[in-house]
Amino acid sequence: MKTASLLALIAFATISTAAGAAPGATDEARAEAAQQHAAAARAAGLRPFETLEPEVRISDTDAARRAAAQRNARQAHDSDLFEVMRGGAGIKPAPITVTDTDSAVAVAAQQLREQSLRAEYAECVRVQAATRPVIKL
Repeated sequence: MKTASLLALIAFATISTAAGAAPGATDEARAEAAQQHAAAARAAGLRPFETLEPEVRISDTDAARRAAAQRNARQAHDSDLFEVMRGGAGIKPAPITVTDTDSAVAVAAQQLREQSLRAEYAECVRVQAATRPVIKL
């Protein structure tokens, strides 16, 4: 009887340990996938905007929705690129006065955003330099 309960306890411990290890690996895989997705989105945001579809002629509701989606995508891309160019040019947002914990968190987030914009600008400059044609005289 003691042997059976000991074996059951060992089996239960093994199953619990295996089950506990799986979510950590899943979380790590999700975090890695999110980082790869963010890097791809950042790289895509630095390229000029090109629609994959031809210009939409509005003839019905679905066509109007497609045209609005194209316009929204172009506006989002332009505003993101504008933010990157402003950050690269050294234009900073209005400073936040630290009065409590929440405003300190906001200042830290603002600084991280500025660093991110400068890094994206540097990447944009690097990509443009790499794709610029060499003119031989």
